[in-house]
Amino acid sequence: MRIGTNPAKGTKVEINDSYHRIIIPVYIPNLEDFFKESLGVLKLCLQSLYTTLHTKSKITVVSNGSCNEVNEFLFKEQTKKNIDELFIITSGIGKINSIRGALNNIKEPLVTLTDADVLFKSGWQEEVEQIFIDYNKVGMICPFSYTKGYRELTANIFFDNLFNKKIRINPVKDKKDILHFAKSIGNPNFYKGIHLKKAITYQEKGKSKVFIGAGHFVSSFRSSVFDYYTFKSFLNKMSDGERKFIDTPAVNFNLWRVSTYRNYVYHMGNTLNDMYENVIKTNSNSNVKQFNFNIKLRKTSKFLFFLKNKLFARVIYSNKIFPFFLRKIGLTKSEAKKYIRK
Repeated sequence: MRIGTNPAKGTKVEINDSYHRIIIPVYIPNLEDFFKESLGVLKLCLQSLYTTLHTKSKITVVSNGSCNEVNEFLFKEQTKKNIDELFIITSGIGKINSIRGALNNIKEPLVTLTDADVLFKSGWQEEVEQIFIDYNKVGMICPFSYTKGYRELTANIFFDNLFNKKIRINPVKDKKDILHFAKSIGNPNFYKGIHLKKAITYQEKGKSKVFIGAGHFVSSFRSSVFDYYTFKSFLNKMSDGERKFIDTPAVNFNLWRVSTYRNYVYHMGNTLNDMYENVIKTNSNSNVKQFNFNIKLRKTSKFLFFLKNKLFARVIYSNKIFPFFLRKIGLTKSEAKKYIRK
């Protein structure tokens, strides 16, 4: 039985005009051992976003099987209106399910997916958005200068630019930051010397310079590359889930995966560092871009996808062809051999 009239009935709903959403999956099941400092890391991650985002941004957090202390902190952040959407899932559904589920209902044309242990530096959002403005062919951008991603789902970039001079070798600018990433993942030898000095870049005259390839621990996308998603229980055990559901969607639309030429993030891992606090103190919020990011996308045909990303990839990445290509764009013969050596 209903008594009276719902006061919200007939009320107009005002839609916020944000155009960039940031989605953060959080998994901190306890605050012991491996996760001892993880809540502090999460707080720094969020603080770095608060101090760098522009006013047309919204944050979504998906707490996926996290402990009560973490959920209570996140609820307080939402109460303060620092977080726009907060999903608390007690059972734990895995990183991919939590990210892709949150993507289903977003209206923003741009979305950034980031791990909860990423620290953002001033300018990351402006640079990412400027690259989307500069290049309609870009669908995924990592704000970390990832010099080793040049052979990871990037064959379509080489195919599309095979007969021009827009792909070149350029010097790496942020060597210390790249080494920090290697240490943060527990592998200080992750990069070879040549990867710390030179990188494969793409640039058109008067536009942003980018590295070819992208990492998926933090990346921004044209949100329309993601199809509507239904829960898949097997993803908790799927070893290539991130490659299939995070890395590949942009390529399915024949779009490119790139990274920013300068480094705009730190990977914190599960430990705190005084340096991170200092970064936040010097952060400043980004400026809003006046541009229509709603570009109509069309999925590439199966034939074209196979031609570029399977057949051509097999040719261009071969141990005979790729060193020759690297020499053509700016490496010496000895540098080219070192560059592709695993």
